[in-house]
Amino acid sequence: MQDAPSLLLADPPDSRLPLHLRLRDQLAARLAAGEWPPGTALPAESKLAQDYGVSLQTMRRAINHLSNEGLVDRHHGRGTFTRSAAAAQGLLRFFRFAEAQGSNQAPGSRILAAERIPMPPEAARRLRREPGEPCLRLRRHRSWEGAVILDEVLHLPLPEVAPLLALAPEDYEALLYPMMQSRCGLLVSRAEDDISVGRASAEEAEALGLTEGEPVVIVERTAYELRGLPVETRRAVGRADRFRYRAVAT
Repeated sequence: MQDAPSLLLADPPDSRLPLHLRLRDQLAARLAAGEWPPGTALPAESKLAQDYGVSLQTMRRAINHLSNEGLVDRHHGRGTFTRSAAAAQGLLRFFRFAEAQGSNQAPGSRILAAERIPMPPEAARRLRREPGEPCLRLRRHRSWEGAVILDEVLHLPLPEVAPLLALAPEDYEALLYPMMQSRCGLLVSRAEDDISVGRASAEEAEALGLTEGEPVVIVERTAYELRGLPVETRRAVGRADRFRYRAVAT
């Protein structure tokens, strides 16, 4: 009987990488393509090893990388399940909205504006681009029971998110990262948040129900895709009297 063909690319984009890292990249690409949606189980490691024509140890090393990068969860006796770690770590966790605690209701999300603009200098620095390169700028409000919790401005690089340009503001879903994955093939694997305190601008104060110059908490996020390239930066502003930060020391 003829052996089944291996799924491993014969001529990968970077054949200099060790085999287990090439496997990691190819499995991650399948995750980004939505072949295994969040919460679903991956095939058994032995089956994947057979499909790719590699040893079980090599496949385990590849999946360990996916686990370390927060793309999958390994459960002893149950298997390996996909997840979207960065999407689960929303900025709303930094702010209190008492009625929401323990509630199944999700905070609201509304895109106020979506436009193609030249990239501002600070966004370009965070996205490792040149100022003036094209980008997609989003203005978004996150709310609870009619009150705005966060006033956000996001910048996303082009052409990476070009499919989003065709959407009207009302077409955006509540969570951005799943949209980036399904429409743009970008799987956000991690995000870094910088927290500072500032004063509300007139526009921010109006959105948050404050007086201009009142204290606000500013969370600046940069999100990265699988290869470590930044694909989103945002500035989220919230009321200082709702801010909370919880750390667990072990």
